[in-house]
Amino acid sequence: MTTISIVGAGNVARGIATRAVAAGDDVQLLVRNQEQGNALAGELGGKVTAAMIGGPVHGELVFLAVPFSAAPELVRAFDGFTGKVVVDSSNPINDDFTGLATAPGTSGAEEIQKLAPNARVVKAFNTVFAPNVIAGTKNGHQLDLFIAADDADAKAAVAEFGDKIGFRVIDIGALAQASVMEAIAWLHMQLQFTRGTNFQSAIVILD
Repeated sequence: MTTISIVGAGNVARGIATRAVAAGDDVQLLVRNQEQGNALAGELGGKVTAAMIGGPVHGELVFLAVPFSAAPELVRAFDGFTGKVVVDSSNPINDDFTGLATAPGTSGAEEIQKLAPNARVVKAFNTVFAPNVIAGTKNGHQLDLFIAADDADAKAAVAEFGDKIGFRVIDIGALAQASVMEAIAWLHMQLQFTRGTNFQSAIVILD
């Protein structure tokens, strides 16, 4: 059994927590609104607790399930997540939803790593829409989880978690590859409007 911490109480947090609870893990939700956090914890069942942002972080893995724009404030609130494996599931979309907010040659995950130099940042869960994470599969297909990180042990820990909750984990390399993952996620978002799939489609590599 593992304890994970999830910062946020939205759809992404719900998805990751759902799979973690199903795998028998304890889940700590770190939220801005205690009432909202308690409500989600109650819905999820299992061993799920909610605490306010800025308090102690109990999880071995910490999932940032919030918009990328909230990352600087959260890093400060948690004193840089020192020593923690921080899983960035965000996508750095600009304010008018016309593209990525990051400059060419970098990524949101790398920017978070700069903000939290004493944490070990792993990019994962940004290419899978929350409804599919909750469902666990898509049209009978196992879901693919792309991960990227510089720290081998941190990457291995996230890969183990991903495998345990039912994903096929695909290692795409160093944290610099997060820019590719974020671009893929942006393309996938755009396809929801052109194909009318309402954020229900999934990216799956068929071998």
